[in-house]
Amino acid sequence: MNASPDGPNCFATVYATARAIALAALTEPAPDWLTIVRQSHALADQAWAAALTLEADLPACAPGCGWCCHQPVEAAPVEILAIAESLRAAPVWHDPLATWRGGRICPFLVEGRCVIHPLRPLKCRGLFQPDPRWCMATFAKCDPPPGGAPIRHRPLAFPRRLCDSVIAGLLTPLHQAGLDCDAYSFAPALRAALDRSDALAAWAGGERIFPASARLHGWIAPN
Repeated sequence: MNASPDGPNCFATVYATARAIALAALTEPAPDWLTIVRQSHALADQAWAAALTLEADLPACAPGCGWCCHQPVEAAPVEILAIAESLRAAPVWHDPLATWRGGRICPFLVEGRCVIHPLRPLKCRGLFQPDPRWCMATFAKCDPPPGGAPIRHRPLAFPRRLCDSVIAGLLTPLHQAGLDCDAYSFAPALRAALDRSDALAAWAGGERIFPASARLHGWIAPN
């Protein structure tokens, strides 16, 4: 990817690249959805890594933080299904979800770490903050430690818009092809996908396979 980390140009480039990935997939008789999602995730990660050199505020996010995981996560069907396929190949990662009973905290947050971090959805990949105390108070509803500098109340906008551009590029052709591209709550939708061995094939065939209770909102066309 040759995206320049300069705001609108970068967003347009990653959108076009993700859209090309999806369009190419739709020409195949049996698209490899797992690889398509991995390519889209890598596209976002690489563009954000390049943009970090120009960020005035560096993210404080690090393994073991996990405050941002204390909220429902939004994900697209194709991401959820690709993640489900990866989890089937590594059943040990399925254990946290098997015992999950609902709630705000992501079931894959184990001892302060995301145990599916390489697989996480784009909405997770785009969430960065220069001050973890803000996430602690906002998402986990905990009182930050007293003292220190004032809390900085500004999540980083660039990575969020970057990942939103990638998902918009990926989903636009899929929506136009008649596939379900609504937004779903990640954990309950993933559990539904894992409970059905033919979930990916059914979705690719045009079926709406996720429970209505997990649906967050419908398809939103990019601006």
